[in-house]
Amino acid sequence: MAHGTAPARAASVEGFTDAAAIITGAGSGMGRATALMLARRGLAVGVMDIDGAAAGATAAAIAAAGGKALALAVDVAKPRAVEAAVRRACTRLGPVLYLANLAGHEHAAPLEKISDAEWLRMFAISVNGTFFACRAALPAMMAQRFGRIVNMSSLHALRGQPEHAHYAAAKAAIMGLTKSLAREKARFNIRVNAVAPGPIDTPLWRGGRSGTKLRRDIAKRSTVIPLGRLGRPEEIAELIAFLLSERSSYMTGQIVSADGGEAMV
Repeated sequence: MAHGTAPARAASVEGFTDAAAIITGAGSGMGRATALMLARRGLAVGVMDIDGAAAGATAAAIAAAGGKALALAVDVAKPRAVEAAVRRACTRLGPVLYLANLAGHEHAAPLEKISDAEWLRMFAISVNGTFFACRAALPAMMAQRFGRIVNMSSLHALRGQPEHAHYAAAKAAIMGLTKSLAREKARFNIRVNAVAPGPIDTPLWRGGRSGTKLRRDIAKRSTVIPLGRLGRPEEIAELIAFLLSERSSYMTGQIVSADGGEAMV
């Protein structure tokens, strides 16, 4: 297919083709919200998460609402496991032409106190996991000459963040991966974009905090956000759905920030 020609697959009224999606980190937070939203818009969803029970719960919620889903208990840092899961999803759900890499890892420490193991784990989940999932999904997308990928970056990659050097560095690497892959695969009608959220109220962001401490931390964090609040997982899911759908048909290689106005890049 030459540049500029129409996609081989016609989009539905919701802006998606008749195919399957895989969402990593779909057991909770933004990943779960995205999986549920894509299922409501007609996609079969491979629900991938390191927590098998959480993946199963998301898949069950999709099925209860009349959708089609497959729970995939996978550590995205393990390439063979990711490849096997993608093959299983293709067999059970149909061609996987949509991929959202949302698996993440949270850890805070001054740079001099970040251990070798913690640095490597951050990159293993965020960067390697994104790479492994993209690599596993691309052959089917290239064969179909159609693919849509969204990767998860962060506000911290755009501006840096104290005690999050490893997190910010990993999320910046995802930006470079996204742009490079977008340029490389555009001739196959594969679009690749990334989102860079600010603070979103998810279990990962809360990090086990509750009660008065959580309320105090949310209030403090919200003071530097022009909109005055944390984001909701569903708001990021809407953005991811837009980038995966044909409503964003002229967008690729973009890093789209959703942060309540905090960075205004």
